Amino acid sequence: MTPSPAEANRKVTERAARIAGLRSFETPTLEAVEQRRLQLWVITLALLVTAVVALLIVTFWHGLQPPDWISPIVLQSALLGTVVLFCAYAVEKELQLRRLTKLLVDERVLTAALTNRLREVTTLLEAAKAMNFVLDLERVLATILECANELLDTRDCSIMLVHGNGELRTVCTSGTSAAHGARLKFGEGVAGRVAETREPVLVTGVLEPERWTATENTGRPPTSSMSVPLVHRNTLLGVLNVNAAPGHAYTRHQLRALSLFGEQAAAAVANARMYEEQRLLASQNVYQALHDLLTNLPNRALFLDRVNHALARRRQAGQSVALLFLDLDDFKLINDSLGYAAGDEVLITFADRLRTYVRSGDALARFGGDEFAVLLEDVTSNADAVAAGERILSLFAEPFVVGERRVWLRASVGIAVEGLGASSAEALLRNADIAKNVAKGEGKGRIVTFEDAMRADAVERLELETEIQQALEGAQLTVHYQPIYRLPGGDPVGVEALVRWNHPTRGVLAAAAFLPLAERAGLMARIDGWVLRRACEAFPAIRDGAHVGTPFMLSVNISPTHLQEPGFVDEVAAVLAATGTAPADLVLEITEAAILLDSETTSVHLNRLKALGVRLALDDFGTGYSSLSHLRRFPVDIVKIDRVFVDGITTDRGASALVQAIVRMGRGLNIEVVAEGIETQAQAEELAALHCPYGQGKHLCGDLPAEGLAEALSRSS
Repeated sequence: MTPSPAEANRKVTERAARIAGLRSFETPTLEAVEQRRLQLWVITLALLVTAVVALLIVTFWHGLQPPDWISPIVLQSALLGTVVLFCAYAVEKELQLRRLTKLLVDERVLTAALTNRLREVTTLLEAAKAMNFVLDLERVLATILECANELLDTRDCSIMLVHGNGELRTVCTSGTSAAHGARLKFGEGVAGRVAETREPVLVTGVLEPERWTATENTGRPPTSSMSVPLVHRNTLLGVLNVNAAPGHAYTRHQLRALSLFGEQAAAAVANARMYEEQRLLASQNVYQALHDLLTNLPNRALFLDRVNHALARRRQAGQSVALLFLDLDDFKLINDSLGYAAGDEVLITFADRLRTYVRSGDALARFGGDEFAVLLEDVTSNADAVAAGERILSLFAEPFVVGERRVWLRASVGIAVEGLGASSAEALLRNADIAKNVAKGEGKGRIVTFEDAMRADAVERLELETEIQQALEGAQLTVHYQPIYRLPGGDPVGVEALVRWNHPTRGVLAAAAFLPLAERAGLMARIDGWVLRRACEAFPAIRDGAHVGTPFMLSVNISPTHLQEPGFVDEVAAVLAATGTAPADLVLEITEAAILLDSETTSVHLNRLKALGVRLALDDFGTGYSSLSHLRRFPVDIVKIDRVFVDGITTDRGASALVQAIVRMGRGLNIEVVAEGIETQAQAEELAALHCPYGQGKHLCGDLPAEGLAEALSRSS
């Protein structure tokens, strides 16, 4: 019958222990030895009394007749010899029991010494945990080996811990141990057998002497060694191995002491591991609480703490602290069109670029979304902070690569310098945020330094943002229309719908005064939809009342965020159907930012609009990142030259050449060209000379409400 694995392991353990002459690992206690001594002397005394009595009887009882074949002298001698031999046996057993008692006492002393030393380590470990000190696993392992070295007369020792499934790896050594870097499978070598059976082993003599013949720099092989398992709560943690110094041989009592020590050592190792894991988890939690996990930059809390420290630190005269606050312009388009994963990729790339463009002592942070902050210490003037802002803006000279797409972005930067009532981190950040919002309101992609007057403007903008919400609900918005004329000749060919706000106290506000705030408040889709419906409802009456010919177009501006709405095209189709407006009469004006990303959503929506019959115009052409590839890729029917170039057309040869190039490009691509912002007769004549077909502006006609528009169009036609 094949023996079971447990029986086989037991036999392996017995065979290994037999090397030391052990029959069993069971050893009597001191109490058991004392009981045996008492039993020995009771039996000895009883037998001795019996033998003496028998001897006296034989000697002095004359009536006693022994058998004929035994003489009285022989019987007396036999009894006397029995008494002597038994006394000698009793004395020998007493000496053996005394030696055993001494060994057991030594074992207890050794065990107590080992465990007491380890208990000191455990107490230190507990104290370290309570006081948040560092006492790592390596220190505990080294202390365990120090205890073994000091109290067991070792030459060297090592600790092997369980790694993975069924493997031991040496993690700590002491002395001249040859176990550095050793790895053993369970069952291999003495340590592997101990790990497999979880039984201690005492080795006397040299195991596998052939293994030592070719080993260099390890000295003579140990002639006595012990290996004990490190088990905590029925879980094997590893094996403790000790090799005796030359001339010293370990005993089974020392093996027992080391085994008990191993139990304490296993508990210390388990606790050290637990504390180490807790420290690691705590440090991870602290890191996560103070850092942005996407970019690994500090977050708002850590950054503001750094700013407060910088403000509190003494500096030389003339030095101050500056804070730069920025966000990426139109970043929402990336998330809406390419997805949040693409947006995260852009943020990570920008954070990496930002790290390389600031000084080593400056602090960086991501506040969430697309907002970042930079702390500059020891700046000597506002110019230093502005120069840092310019370095940041230069990061956007190269596009961001997202998959196979190249995405261009800009950023608005607000700067606040210590002073102007900013004596805390929160105040400095608030000022920088105000300056950043001013930068965005002035056209984005620029740097603005905070001035005290901006604080009142910020409060006013906040109030205005709240009032916009009320304006939508209170019918305070209205639509004005600016005619578009043929050049030269002055015949009207269409109108552009422009939203206006009839503010209760400020009068009529142009779109530029409140649409950026509406964009930030997430109201643009509602405003766009309202303007589109009102303009389409009014368009038939405008066209019929003006007695203009056909074709006659109605242009309506659409914000980039509204264009990305999933139901945008369906909304346009529903408005056309409800108002009876012909799709060919409607022109939707989109900015370059809306198509800059070359997004899937933009492309799908624009092509669906073309399928409806709606025409598309690219507004503010020339101020962004337009390219011929955009005009060829998207179904654009009209480009509108930005007023910046029209303003300089009579004084700047470059502006005139650019307008001429756009006109020629439009003619070559079969795209109509409209010049915006015509303010003077000279501009109108120059545009006509450059063969620009259409134009609009205050010189030709300002924006008017629908009631007065028909008369103005009739006069011009």
